[in-house]
Amino acid sequence: MKLYHGTSERVARLALQEGLLPRDESGVESHWGDCPSGEEYVYLTAAYAGYFAMQATDRDEDGRWAIIEIDTELLPDGDIFLYPDEDFLEQATRGQMFPAEWDVPLMVADPETGSMVVRTKWFREHLWQFGHLWEDSVKGLGNCCHAGVIPPEAITRISFVDPKEAAQMCLMAADPFISLMNYAICQTKYKALTRWFMGEAVDPADFGYGSYPTLDETNGLHGIHPEIAKATKLMKDQHDQWAKVLTNRAGVEVRDV
Repeated sequence: MKLYHGTSERVARLALQEGLLPRDESGVESHWGDCPSGEEYVYLTAAYAGYFAMQATDRDEDGRWAIIEIDTELLPDGDIFLYPDEDFLEQATRGQMFPAEWDVPLMVADPETGSMVVRTKWFREHLWQFGHLWEDSVKGLGNCCHAGVIPPEAITRISFVDPKEAAQMCLMAADPFISLMNYAICQTKYKALTRWFMGEAVDPADFGYGSYPTLDETNGLHGIHPEIAKATKLMKDQHDQWAKVLTNRAGVEVRDV
């Protein structure tokens, strides 16, 4: 499976020599104050690499984003060190019952005992119990994590993205609300965006631009209401405009490793 890690250019270049390091080895602070990522994990995504690269680069001296492609089949220990994202576990298990001896916090109104933050912390500290769910985490939330260093030999490509030159596409990467619902509805868009950052061809329809009917006399539809014709033309124009945007890869440099 191909998964991605969004970071800064500086970190990506180091990863080619040292591998991708978890925070307890790199010394980097978490981007998420109330729900910090696990210190011993490297987080991977199928869809949101651009967003995570933006977060990493905002406070890095280097201005370019970097998206690192990982082939899980090249991990030296296979998937044995892959785990679900704790956010997936927290969201997917709301309302479910666990064995009493596990002492899993319930989702209740009291923020001291049952808030999202408390539950996320519990799952983060017990990821080792849920390793078998890492693929479900990718399918449900788009994310998972790897315990320990991801070695250089598992890296297959790196894309360096200048957010100033590729402003439109980078702006599109900046807006996700990462949740089960968002991924269920918007995963096609964010997966296509990741493919675009990696230099691959994408269809404007993947972004919601271009799903328009062909309404003309050749398909037997006559007497079309003017408002329907107007809306169809607007969708076609939008499709054509985005097709041009997608062909402009200024600011994107993809390297095979």
